[in-house]
Amino acid sequence: MEQLALEIGRAIRRARLDRGMTLKELADSSAGRFRPTSLAGYERGERTISVVRFCELCRLLDVPPGRLLQEITRTVYGHGEPKIDLTKLEVLHEPEGELIAGFIKQVLVQRADPDVETIVLRAGDVEVLASVAGTTAAELHEIVGSAQRSVSESDLASADGE
Repeated sequence: MEQLALEIGRAIRRARLDRGMTLKELADSSAGRFRPTSLAGYERGERTISVVRFCELCRLLDVPPGRLLQEITRTVYGHGEPKIDLTKLEVLHEPEGELIAGFIKQVLVQRADPDVETIVLRAGDVEVLASVAGTTAAELHEIVGSAQRSVSESDLASADGE
């Protein structure tokens, strides 16, 4: 739980700094709802923040709470966005394999990019797919693990050149 509090604080701090705000400026923008000392305590992970106050802070920082929570949970729990090798979908076992393959085809149509070999499932895609499959996001990551594309040196080189 301590790690979670630290990551929540770091995410809030990054969002505040991205907006070029000081603790005092953020507190002032809250019309008295937050004090600079409370904000500093949240950022250091020393104070627990309620969901309501977290959402209020996100609103003040003009950051969607869901996006910040995804960032936090990805850091704490280590589940990134899986990159699926479409040529390996057949290795997935039933019934999840068929469901995942169908979902990925729908995502490709919506993204208007049907002729690709890999797809990155965004965090929102993973949540929806996990819900439909009756699993958690962590379980879904395990299921698609065999179809994930490993990062090769050529992938890294092409990422550096972009």
